[in-house]
Amino acid sequence: MTTRPLQRDYARRELERRFVLPQLPSAVDAAVFVRLRDLFVEGSELRLRVVESPVGEVLIVKLGQKRPDPEAPGDPRCRRLTTIYMTEREAALLLALPGRGACKRRYRLEDAGQMWAIDVWEEPAARRGLVMAEVECEGLAELAALAVPAWAGREVTADPAFSAFALSSPV
Repeated sequence: MTTRPLQRDYARRELERRFVLPQLPSAVDAAVFVRLRDLFVEGSELRLRVVESPVGEVLIVKLGQKRPDPEAPGDPRCRRLTTIYMTEREAALLLALPGRGACKRRYRLEDAGQMWAIDVWEEPAARRGLVMAEVECEGLAELAALAVPAWAGREVTADPAFSAFALSSPV
């Protein structure tokens, strides 16, 4: 089971599927979440993420980059993720860069031995209320064999319009 910790290895292969949900699943405790504030730096593949508690306390700051996986360049489920952990002071310097912002609440839900991340978008305003779920697996066979819960809704893994970068567009 993938636990999706706040801190992970510097560089890793990410194997993931994404879904649009009609609503937050009833099994989720709406009071237990972290807030993700993202800046997608203009002209790059970089994302600065500030993870906050529900009351706004900064828990972790990280600079990330996602690229197609060279081992499976045409497979939208596979990406290479590089992460650098930063201080709030370092992040403040980068937050001055031009880019697209996004904000969402992230919930966790364990279902059938899999840990799901469920995001409810707050910003940009055009995405407010959008509910998405993602799940990671250790291998492609496990990812393909994943039993998708009834609450998961429509799969959008292969739809670039549902990438976090695309959803951060204010239009």
